[in-house]
Amino acid sequence: MEKNLPVNLLTASVINQLCRQLNIRPTKQLGQNFVTEPSAIRKIVREAGIKPADQVLEVGPGLGSLTLGLLEVGATVAACEIDARLAAFLPATIRSHAPGAAGNLYLIQKDALKLVPADLTGLSSIAEGADDAGNKCGGNVSDASSTASRNFSPTVLVSNLPYNVAVPVLLHLFAAFPSLERALVMVQKEVAQRLCANPGSKVYGVPSVKIAWYGRARMGSDISRRVFYPQPNVDSALVEISRENNSLFTCQGDTKTDTRLGEAALDQPAWSTQQQAADREAVFSLIDQAFASRRKMLRAGLKTWAQPLVAETLLRACGIDPTARAENLKVNQFVALARLRKVLLAGFENQPESAITPGELPSVAPVDTVAPVPDTSGNIGNKTAIASANGKINLFLACGESAAGYHRLSTVFQAVSLKETVEITLQPTGIDLEVSFSAPPGAVGYHPGRDQEALADLAPNNNLATRAFILVAAHGGYQGGARIRINKQVPVAAGMAGGSADGAAALLAANQVLQAGLSREELAELGASLGADVPFGLYGGTCFADRRGDRITPLPPVKPLHLVVAVSPETLPTPQVFKQFDQAGAARTQMPTLAEITPLLQALYAGDFAALAKLIHNDLQAPALTLIPQLGATIEAAGQLGAIPFISGSGPSIICLVDSAEKAEKLAGELAQLAQVAYTLPLTFSAPEIALARKQWWA
Repeated sequence: MEKNLPVNLLTASVINQLCRQLNIRPTKQLGQNFVTEPSAIRKIVREAGIKPADQVLEVGPGLGSLTLGLLEVGATVAACEIDARLAAFLPATIRSHAPGAAGNLYLIQKDALKLVPADLTGLSSIAEGADDAGNKCGGNVSDASSTASRNFSPTVLVSNLPYNVAVPVLLHLFAAFPSLERALVMVQKEVAQRLCANPGSKVYGVPSVKIAWYGRARMGSDISRRVFYPQPNVDSALVEISRENNSLFTCQGDTKTDTRLGEAALDQPAWSTQQQAADREAVFSLIDQAFASRRKMLRAGLKTWAQPLVAETLLRACGIDPTARAENLKVNQFVALARLRKVLLAGFENQPESAITPGELPSVAPVDTVAPVPDTSGNIGNKTAIASANGKINLFLACGESAAGYHRLSTVFQAVSLKETVEITLQPTGIDLEVSFSAPPGAVGYHPGRDQEALADLAPNNNLATRAFILVAAHGGYQGGARIRINKQVPVAAGMAGGSADGAAALLAANQVLQAGLSREELAELGASLGADVPFGLYGGTCFADRRGDRITPLPPVKPLHLVVAVSPETLPTPQVFKQFDQAGAARTQMPTLAEITPLLQALYAGDFAALAKLIHNDLQAPALTLIPQLGATIEAAGQLGAIPFISGSGPSIICLVDSAEKAEKLAGELAQLAQVAYTLPLTFSAPEIALARKQWWA
């Protein structure tokens, strides 16, 4: 169909004549105000950017003023009219004022709030309809016997929306019709301002945020009340809405952050309509709750919504000031809150009932044992404490710029079934250190020589276990000595925090044997001075960490997945990896919050192996591969054998996730045959031994 068809737009006199002819008195109940100025119609169509053959959805065509303007530029229009009288008469008006364009108009007599894609299937144009087509109600008003039918997928919404239902109609249509790419609608000017308002504005509210869920809204031209019949008491304005991919999984931030999280956040399988609707409902419910108590701080206004979790803790985890108000939040922050709450509740459901029973939690893990402490006479005797801490892997690691010698990190730590065990026995003077090595059951090709050599140049006083004991002793005023025995299972210098686990276990054992009385949080503060990974060793399980990796947020434990660690014969000092990272200019300018990596947590709690393959990420993997290129061959081999391979931390261990113990055992044997692998360890994820996560999150 060609542009600029012979179309006669409706004028004020024609509209008055039609109203008298049909005995129509426009009603406020249906929001009927007809545009009487052809210039105003052409302005709307021009600002909508309608091109020939565009598939346009129009709500409330009324007498056909805007419909004719859309047909004039060659658009194909599906018009939805709630008023049966107007729907019955519109075909005649179009045929008389645009006879060549009647084949491009499809008419549905229905309430737009109930319009669904099925209503736009099997349509016939009004050019093919019979004279009595208007007798039909609740569907296509064209001749049902016509064989020339089509399925209509609108890409643009252009409408003069009834003032009283403008926002509900917009929200419904964007939800019901994913094909809609943009909209240009005329609404009451005050409504337009609300739709386009930014956070912090006095008129920013529920409509502003819910429209932002779908896309970006901006103000268009003002439309005077004088171009309407009957003339309303307010002016109107045009609002343009462009649909955007506001995925619940999208990480907000700079381009670098989004791109490298992109494989995690943007490259996921499309969600079902049912899933999308459920998430939208959850976010919209949160928005309604937040603005219902608009003047309250969010920590108070969302208290009921957050239960059984703590609103303030959720807000802080999303990087939101708990003293802020609803009008300060962007849509992505509402999305983050709703998503995090849902994911955490799913994680707590994985816990055994005993782990989520209300009550005080012990501050020290039950694995810590201690004999009587020194008496006041100074008789040391045989006072001994034993504690263990797990090695870890990083399921997600984002690195920022360096400050004061440390890089900013956002990471998900996961404890694995490798333990470092520290035994501390008090003695009158001096500190003696003994280190032994052992492999867990199932290790393939293990020999302690690799790890012994890696520790050979470390002076006893620089060992983190020794330094941890000295810290606790200084805190308690103890001036005697100790014999420290370490049994190591975690590979040395392998990116699995073996040394940090030594420090954590020594903190626990020293706290017990010296009766220092330090809480886990206080021990974590001491541990942070030893190394960024030490605090995690005090918690175990699954944790999110930020700052330099030392601020720990315990999370519900994930499902006990299986993995194989392929230990490289070479070691890779962490400072070298960060130096290579800095030289590559890969540092992020904005670090992901816990809320922004909820897709990974969701996959972990669901045990979704396929999703994990896309969501696990490590910013240090590329620099580690640059320094030891042969690690790439191990990754490739593990991938070909059906595993999810990645480097943990700064490397050089290759972690290979598999979905069964049998596969782990087989994979361990096959990878151990590679020349670039020293030995392999089939392991599982380890849960914390006390419900630390619940203590932090539960109300």
